Amino acid sequence: MFPEIVITAVIAFSAIYILYRNIKKKSSGGCSCGSCSSNCPIYEDKNKDSV
Repeated sequence: MFPEIVITAVIAFSAIYILYRNIKKKSSGGCSCGSCSSNCPIYEDKNKDSV
């Protein structure tokens, strides 16, 4: 029973950390899509600014 609790806690903390990191990145104006391809609207905005 103890290993299941530890594994569940690790998964929960990992999910919370990933959500926190994505929210922090998005609130600072960064791209939170992970791959930032040409389909990303923030990627398109950055390219317009650099041209």
